[in-house]
Amino acid sequence: MNVAEVGGILVLGVFAGAFVWGMPQAPWVVACVVWGVAVIAAMRLASRGRRGEAALRETGPPQPVPGESQGPADVEQRLDSALIRETPNGLIVLDTEGRIRRMNPAARALLPVRGDPRGLAPIECIPLPALQEAVDEVVLHRSPSEREMQADGRDLLLRAIPLAEGGGVMAIVLDVSSVRAAERARRDFVANVSHELRTPVTAILGWSEALSADAHALPESARPMVAAIDRNARRLGRLIEDVLQLSRLEARRSDLSLRPMTLAPLVEEVIASHAGTASAQGVRLLNHVPETLAARIDAPAFDHALGNLVDNALKHTPSGGCVTIGAVQEGGVVRVDVTDTGIGIPEVHHGRIFERFYRVDHGRDRAVGGTGLGLALVKHLCQAMQADVSVVSAPGKGSTFTLRLQAASP
Repeated sequence: MNVAEVGGILVLGVFAGAFVWGMPQAPWVVACVVWGVAVIAAMRLASRGRRGEAALRETGPPQPVPGESQGPADVEQRLDSALIRETPNGLIVLDTEGRIRRMNPAARALLPVRGDPRGLAPIECIPLPALQEAVDEVVLHRSPSEREMQADGRDLLLRAIPLAEGGGVMAIVLDVSSVRAAERARRDFVANVSHELRTPVTAILGWSEALSADAHALPESARPMVAAIDRNARRLGRLIEDVLQLSRLEARRSDLSLRPMTLAPLVEEVIASHAGTASAQGVRLLNHVPETLAARIDAPAFDHALGNLVDNALKHTPSGGCVTIGAVQEGGVVRVDVTDTGIGIPEVHHGRIFERFYRVDHGRDRAVGGTGLGLALVKHLCQAMQADVSVVSAPGKGSTFTLRLQAASP
């Protein structure tokens, strides 16, 4: 009840009282009673309006009644609120300074939140440095950031992204415990099976070498059989070693120690280890890496990745060809190129060439002794060094495999 309504009742009462006063048969007492009733009614209505406003302030706006029609905007707002509230993924919204503004119930359940987080930096209420690092990175560079972390026995994946409106940050926390458990079980199984296969393969290799050494004493028809046994046993041994290396790499990916190192001496070692193979195939190996160029790497991981790329290039480059290793710094990235003059790779295979056991030409790869894991190992080694690998190639025009490493200095 507002002031206008109360005033209207009073005016109506005054007119009614005046009308009664003017009637000859009505005594003046009746007119006074009419005026009094009007005043009392106005006062009661005004009091009731004040109580209603106070109750509205305490309880908030009335909730929609089931079955009652609502506007499209109200429906959308309620759906958005329910989606944020019920999602199993943690959501955290932060302002432009990296301070927490909102957090949904799932985030509180997944993260060890201490007290009321509103207005605080993540590290002040959530003791997980990875979360603060990701938020700081997005605030500074305005680009997405991703981290893996553990909290209360859970494996968590954190993705922090910049918000277009207002310039804040949204952090999304996913529970990937079941996925990581399945990956660990697979790695353990592969590693155990590979270890068990080592013993019989070693025995087969030993006997095949012994038979090959006395090949002159064997019947002519048996010599090709012994050669096939020796060739396939060696290939199986290389495959087992690659599988074990891949399992070890996946198990200790976060343990690699990256530090600034000059690349030229490491490249020279790789070339020296492949010089015999290159000479036997009639392929030239060239080192065009600048003497002073450095990158942040793990030396054994870089040696293994570059060695696999050189080995792959030699296998697919015909006699008289050339394999060149070059490098150049581009801002904060060092690009290492392994270029060959080989047969090339059709573009349709580029997207899958780094998958395990993927082969462009099954017959040729087996003929040259490939295991199908060499490029997959390169990919995982690069990921462990916070680097990446790519390929540019075309049939008949050779291939260029590129490692992009962190520069030692911008």
